[in-house]
Amino acid sequence: MLGVNTINASWDGSPTTLGWHESATMPQTANGSMIVAWRNLATLNNDGMLTLTSGGLAPQFLDAPNGALVPSVLVNNWKANNLNLTNTSANAATPISVQAYGPGVPGTTPATLQAGANPVSMAPGSTAAGQAPPNYAMLVMQANSGNLTILGLIGGPPTNGNNACLFGLNFPFPKPDNFTTVTKGNSISFPFYWTTGIFVANLSPSNAQPAQVSLVSL
Repeated sequence: MLGVNTINASWDGSPTTLGWHESATMPQTANGSMIVAWRNLATLNNDGMLTLTSGGLAPQFLDAPNGALVPSVLVNNWKANNLNLTNTSANAATPISVQAYGPGVPGTTPATLQAGANPVSMAPGSTAAGQAPPNYAMLVMQANSGNLTILGLIGGPPTNGNNACLFGLNFPFPKPDNFTTVTKGNSISFPFYWTTGIFVANLSPSNAQPAQVSLVSL
């Protein structure tokens, strides 16, 4: 039987590195969409594996490929159940970094995103939140360099229980199925008409420059 060492039984979603057979547990998730991101940190060519369990459901086995430029991302609504992540990689020398983002998840303190205000500078791992204006609006995302930049947006009406979007800037690959828009350029403008709060997370690799994000009322 797999021996598991729970290194954080009250994980708040903040960046955490799980060693082999180490686990982190969020006792209660937000009752809404969350973004879970992970990255294989192995210095050797070791494929990794995370096992996710929540609320007594069957486990999910999440691949953590070695050397991937794009972080692995899962978007879901775990409906206020617990969330447990365990590093079940085959090779012991396969640490995996994990982080969770979403409104109400306490691992980061969001900057204020306000329509018409100056752009918010968002370093990798940071978040921003605000209220959608009562008319059409646009989220403008700008990378400050040619580095890969990945941003997640949560807001608006849910589709199949989720209301999260993923965007890739300076993105050298074809669009993955779970991304809304990607571009080889360094800016994306995303128009919407919502009356909800909005939440933005910077999922970029740690070596990326901060992104500029602004909310424009149309």
